[in-house]
Amino acid sequence: MIKIEISKTLQGKIRKGHPWIFKYQILNPISDANEEKLAVVYDHKNQFLAVGLWDPSSDLCFRVLNLGKPVKINESFFRERLQSAKINRQDLESQSTTGYRIISGENDGFPGLVLDRYEDTLVIKLYTQSWFPFLDELSDLFHKELNGHNVVLRLARNVSNALNSSATYRDGQVLYGNVSAGGVQFKENGLNFMADVIAGQKTGFFLDQRDNRSKIKTMVKGKTVLNVFSYSGAFSVYAFAGGCKAVQEVDLNPLALKASLQNMKLNFSGKEISSERFMQYEGDAFQVLARLKKEKHSFDMVILDPPAFARKKKHKPLALEAYASLAKAGAMLTSGVLFAASCSAHVSEDEFYNAVYSGIRSAGKKYEEIARTGHAKDHPAKFPEANYLKSVYVRVGP
Repeated sequence: MIKIEISKTLQGKIRKGHPWIFKYQILNPISDANEEKLAVVYDHKNQFLAVGLWDPSSDLCFRVLNLGKPVKINESFFRERLQSAKINRQDLESQSTTGYRIISGENDGFPGLVLDRYEDTLVIKLYTQSWFPFLDELSDLFHKELNGHNVVLRLARNVSNALNSSATYRDGQVLYGNVSAGGVQFKENGLNFMADVIAGQKTGFFLDQRDNRSKIKTMVKGKTVLNVFSYSGAFSVYAFAGGCKAVQEVDLNPLALKASLQNMKLNFSGKEISSERFMQYEGDAFQVLARLKKEKHSFDMVILDPPAFARKKKHKPLALEAYASLAKAGAMLTSGVLFAASCSAHVSEDEFYNAVYSGIRSAGKKYEEIARTGHAKDHPAKFPEANYLKSVYVRVGP
């Protein structure tokens, strides 16, 4: 294995559970020609500290697999980690939920790997190509241990872009079974959804907002709802299940709006989702919100669940401006409840909440916080950088 040297300060962070080492933090030279996929870290006393995945193609070049003592990285090691992750999700199917996350990367001991279940289809998503040498072994393990009839591979953009035309693996590849182009149907809290596991965003569905969807379902009876950045319409389905009066959706992607309508039809009759109760707007969210304000629309609840505005740390200032502007636009369309969420890991909770409140104030509205929420149970966050999802419910006054 490659042996890497790091500072005493970083050794201390790793010892406390920090899972990453970046290239600029490595003190010893390592040949770019080295093709090893595992590396080891020893401390300043030459005692074993950690073994992990080595990815020279990425600035995030080392991800901790095991800390404190040497171990063999083999099928037994991975099986033990998988069993531990399964135990933490075992009550979900009793809640009529067959779509959920089984492995959440570093938080479940599989750094840079996510595993989601949709009924009998398993979707592996890789954020580092260092998993490739283990992929046959892992896909076979997941297939057998989790009774997955189908296993699909999804690759993060940086991994997919680094591959050449002769690569063994590709994004959307079916490793086991046969997945139809129409997607995979699954249940979430008894409601039906389709996931495009081959080409959809993430692994095909945003599973991390399950708890917020359930909460909103209890808040919307008899109310009008505006669902902004609606994607495949999961919040809209829950709103209808909660007895809302009507839902209007906004999304830039026509395919997302089509998927949302499909999910609505999986759960409700045509009469229930008539044009009087369900309407979709295709376009830029900020422009559509401005138009709705100009046309004097008003809603009892506004849902703001945008994509990550800050994919890199340098994007954070612009992201905070966007969150504030979005909250302002949403607040101007309600004297009810505003739900705002952020999935930007580079934006802290306090920074996000302050941006939302700043936006509401700039709309000339009073506000009262109802609740703050975070990750669903199957998306644990065991180190600070893993706390990407933050949400807030705010009662907006006139």
